[in-house]
Amino acid sequence: MRQAQKGFRWAKFYTGFAVLISIAVLAFYHVVLNADSAGISSTNLNLPKLVDTHRAVENVDNKSLVSELVPKDSNDDESSNQVEGPVQVHTEFQNLGYQDPREEPTNEKQAFKTPFGQIIWKELAPHIYASPDGALMANYRGFKLKLTLSRDLQESTKKNFDAQRNVAGATVIIESRTGKILALSERKSEIANPLVSDDTIAIAAKAPAASLMKIITATAAIEKTGIDPDDEISFRGGCGHLRNQNWIRDTAADRQKLTLARAFGSSCNTVFARVALYWTGLSTLRQYAEKYMFNKPIPSDLRIETSAALMPQLETASALEVGEAGAGFGATKLTPIHAALLSATAGNGGIMMAPYLVEAAFDQSGKQVYTAAPREISHVFSKKTSEKLFRCMQETILTGTSRKFFRRRGTARDRFEIGGKTGTLSDAEERATLYTWFSGVAPLDSPHNVAIGTLIASPKNWVVRASSVAQTSLARFLMLEKQRDVE
Repeated sequence: MRQAQKGFRWAKFYTGFAVLISIAVLAFYHVVLNADSAGISSTNLNLPKLVDTHRAVENVDNKSLVSELVPKDSNDDESSNQVEGPVQVHTEFQNLGYQDPREEPTNEKQAFKTPFGQIIWKELAPHIYASPDGALMANYRGFKLKLTLSRDLQESTKKNFDAQRNVAGATVIIESRTGKILALSERKSEIANPLVSDDTIAIAAKAPAASLMKIITATAAIEKTGIDPDDEISFRGGCGHLRNQNWIRDTAADRQKLTLARAFGSSCNTVFARVALYWTGLSTLRQYAEKYMFNKPIPSDLRIETSAALMPQLETASALEVGEAGAGFGATKLTPIHAALLSATAGNGGIMMAPYLVEAAFDQSGKQVYTAAPREISHVFSKKTSEKLFRCMQETILTGTSRKFFRRRGTARDRFEIGGKTGTLSDAEERATLYTWFSGVAPLDSPHNVAIGTLIASPKNWVVRASSVAQTSLARFLMLEKQRDVE
């Protein structure tokens, strides 16, 4: 009897041990397959060669991975299924052995024809003052300039930055239908920061665009194929990383699903790699990047650096390279003012307006010698696409990567009328620095909506999110709008 009891106890022990081992193995595979912060090592894989179509990827070509993902920072404010996958991006295109893809490094040759020349912000900013009627003015090169800046928004965005510590960044607010710059504020960190130089952060193309490139990918897919925000896309391997060829369709293994809108809102890299491959195609992706004015100087009365997007070559691109470009892992540079224009285009029915800073100019005798007028610079997409893109941008605010910030006071009740897109990445050289982006528009149902572009560079041990800074600025704008409606 004792031996039987002893044997029974040993049987229970081994059974329990086997159960624990099984649980451990299952947990291991769950982490491997679904972790949102895994990296990709640079190695040779057999990858399908891209055929530029939204329905077919064929043939096989040996290709090296073109970028290395950086593990997600532990201070990310969002839940694990909202990870954007911060990535290492090359600081200079020359480091890749490629020619700079931009037509011109700045928009100097596309300057508005004005009697005062093109505005250099760092020369103008110290001379801005408020007139008795509240308008912001500046004395510049012998002219008195009336600026488009809103005194309230300019002061509130500056105050917002002054409240931050150990960060560098910029916020630009633009009236979507006209291109008027309503606010342009920046902060240069007290500590070493890759954004800090003699350049004006708001108009400098220093930070990679990261997941803001998903705006271009979503637009191209909607325009080309008519995909709806509620259409489901199957995938596998979680949202944060591209590895084990999870960018390639496999009907047997693809067991995860997200709608296009939810994938946009949660910034799902795997889904957007699929969208670039099977819905958009490389030539269409390149076409819409150019329509959004990447690699092209943006006409303005303000000197602005040209944003850059180095796209894979049609003849040699691998499926992974195209997937990375569509998800925002490519080599890109973006200015905060251009980030605002991305959302302003959606707010203006698909038409991008030239940003401008000067409303009117007066000579020394007081005679008005210049009056600004809105200018269209690119018809990016149709009104129907604008409505679908709005739906995707809303998801960022309602359930996606910015959801907790816009539930704060000032935007909680209005969050259904706000749309946006975030981006998160690590600096390629200063690995302790984290960039975050927010590009958004509000209110969606108003012809007088504004767009915002905010960039923040902060230490990884003191992370300040662009979504948080942008929320405060948009809350102020919405409050002012409600006050005007009452008046």
